[in-house]
Amino acid sequence: MQKRILGVCSRLEAAEELIDKCRELAGRLEGGVTLLYVKEEGLFELPIYEGREATMEAAREHLESLLRSRGIEGWALLVRENDLPDQAALEAQRESSLLIVADRHEELPELLNKAKRPLYVLVPGGSHTPARGLIVLDVAGVGRHCLRLARQAEPQVEWRAYMDYQFFPSVADGGIDPVVGAMTPEILIEEQSDIMQTYRRNFENFCREEGIEGVFEVGEHGVEEDVLERLEREGSDLLVIAAEDPETILGEGAKALILSAPVDTLVCFDNP
Repeated sequence: MQKRILGVCSRLEAAEELIDKCRELAGRLEGGVTLLYVKEEGLFELPIYEGREATMEAAREHLESLLRSRGIEGWALLVRENDLPDQAALEAQRESSLLIVADRHEELPELLNKAKRPLYVLVPGGSHTPARGLIVLDVAGVGRHCLRLARQAEPQVEWRAYMDYQFFPSVADGGIDPVVGAMTPEILIEEQSDIMQTYRRNFENFCREEGIEGVFEVGEHGVEEDVLERLEREGSDLLVIAAEDPETILGEGAKALILSAPVDTLVCFDNP
């Protein structure tokens, strides 16, 4: 079966830049393109109303015209209504999509939970031709296949790596004596130094083996804020999140970052 890239379009006005990016990625990843357009109906709209079928047919004709004009070979077009996360996840699994590419949409965090494929989210009006990439990891080994995909998809990009080590102590922790009171951050860091140093060594080995520079930090403000700050410091125009699974701290942060990051964002899970 040919590898496929699934473009997920939620707004017709975003279709042109989405199709252009899918065409570019299809050439680099040697895959075909399936475009899925999902039109969300209003909560109180009747299921059948005058002009509905004509509107959907007009959308189909418009998208077909764009696909043909871009010279994409072997494209497929699907036009659906409602439930973008379910529609996209089902199609991605049905055709074993290599990658999902989507315009930014409020339901994409739910799609991350349901889909079992890397998700590339395009910011509205961006150039989508990045030069400086930042890959963020929670476990060093997880980042290898994601970085490999990102390098193949965006070969012109110069890469930096970042690990934001976070821990959240609570008064229920066995190491906290209620008589003595809450432990200070300094004491907690010392308690976890062995674990933290293991993460740091693995991260440094990852950077050395991949030939990229990286920054390891102990998080202070939560993963979303820390990643956005690092993104700005590095001057990166592409964010890649390589998380172990959707339930890790970074995995949860990815669901917010695909809506808040000012740059295109690629998310990969090792265990979706």
